[in-house]
Amino acid sequence: MYPPDPNARHGMKLYLCLFAFCLLSLSTWAQSALFNNKGASIYMTPGSYMTVINDSLHNYDGLIQNAGDINVTGSIINDDTLTGGGAVATTGLYELGGNWVNNGTVISYQDSVMLLGDAQLITGSVVTPFHHLILAGTPASVKTQTLNATVNGILDLRDHELATQQYEMLVLNTDPAAITKASGANGFVSSLDTGKLSRATDATSGYLYPTGTPSSIISLPFYYRPVTITPSSAAYNIYGARIVHDPTTDGYDVAKLDDTLCRVNPLYYHRLYHSAGGSSTKIKMYYDDVTDGYWTQMAHWATSRWNYMGPPATGSGYGFSSIEISNWSNFSPHPFALGSKKFMLEAGPDKDVYSGESVQLNPTIGLSSVNLADIQWSPSTFLDYDNIKDPTATPTATTQYTIVVTDRSGCTLRDSLSLIVMPDLLLIPTAFSPNKDGLNDIFRPLNKNLTKIAFQIFDRWGEKVYETDGIGEGWDGKYKNVNQDIGVYVWKIEYQLEGSATTRAESGNVTLVR
Repeated sequence: MYPPDPNARHGMKLYLCLFAFCLLSLSTWAQSALFNNKGASIYMTPGSYMTVINDSLHNYDGLIQNAGDINVTGSIINDDTLTGGGAVATTGLYELGGNWVNNGTVISYQDSVMLLGDAQLITGSVVTPFHHLILAGTPASVKTQTLNATVNGILDLRDHELATQQYEMLVLNTDPAAITKASGANGFVSSLDTGKLSRATDATSGYLYPTGTPSSIISLPFYYRPVTITPSSAAYNIYGARIVHDPTTDGYDVAKLDDTLCRVNPLYYHRLYHSAGGSSTKIKMYYDDVTDGYWTQMAHWATSRWNYMGPPATGSGYGFSSIEISNWSNFSPHPFALGSKKFMLEAGPDKDVYSGESVQLNPTIGLSSVNLADIQWSPSTFLDYDNIKDPTATPTATTQYTIVVTDRSGCTLRDSLSLIVMPDLLLIPTAFSPNKDGLNDIFRPLNKNLTKIAFQIFDRWGEKVYETDGIGEGWDGKYKNVNQDIGVYVWKIEYQLEGSATTRAESGNVTLVR
């Protein structure tokens, strides 16, 4: 049999001829594939169609140039040369239900490879430079790499998983729209170990990395959490991404934090790569605040801990909430995660109060009402409420109150203050020194809880030298504007304290010194 004329355009004749060739090759070489090419040059012209039913196509030794449509129920195995339609007829489609096995040369023009099976491999011993790679077949089926691969055109994930394993899928097409998915579907790329989805860039637009955790790890929850990387310049760069379960188990302990961070997402993290170029980027992570918790920051692992990455911008996209960090250039080490920042909390200063006196607590909390999740005071003794910011305390005994504040991301801080209950007694000095030095110049009761007072002072001969009913007022050591002698004076007082209807009377001595 002779190879088809590359200039011929007799699609049906070509199909029948090829099918006869398949039967001949099967009986002659006894290969496992139904169609075996050993030494022929086969040209599929535009509009031509070839199918291999219930078996595979093996390009054992020869050339297959496809500008038409080759549909194979089983695998396509290439040990020599497969090409698209060539420089003139640049179309071509390979459809297969089995594995794509490349051990030779693949030259892509504008051709497409469509994987139609439920569980397929991109395998062989030589990297395939796909032009368009289309994931199809039963929804949510998995296509798995066993070596690196590249895509020069469109990587169409539709609603399927591309499992790169420990290998790289590199999309060389620098168009930000070079990765597509089915509308409303979460087609995604999963990776293990050092595997990743990489993209070449030459624009300042956002490049989507639709990363998800491997569905093959059925003992762990699944997360589809994309990342967008936006280069700061139109220079050529290559960035990569992978999402990973449980940073602590992976060696990046979420309890090891710098002084700014309060928490890091314990569920998953991303490994981000910058393998070519020198442009800084905007990094945007997406998360589900119902499933993942609420996050306000981003963290980068370095020097054996998670570190705060700077002020973020918050937003949403692709049905998720988002955190974005601008002007980032440090991708070594590779781990990045969602985080939350410590907020400021001050319960306030200690206060002296009197038994039965009401005091409103007024802490300072560095959180917006949107980010505040919970407030709890303890003990609740003497408080009107224990779960609001500013409760009223009416203590009858000295009490230390602790406030515990939790934000929406689960960061919890605490602080304390004491309300010191003063004795239920008249507080009055036994001496004073009216020498205008600013210290103890006035003789008066010191209670802050007086509601009524009648205060008198007498010299040793019984003459009244001072009298007042003004709370807070006191004697300056003068009588008729004349400084009185050093000595002992007698005072008398009638008074009432807050919370009491009883009028008390007391008297005593005070020494005037200068």
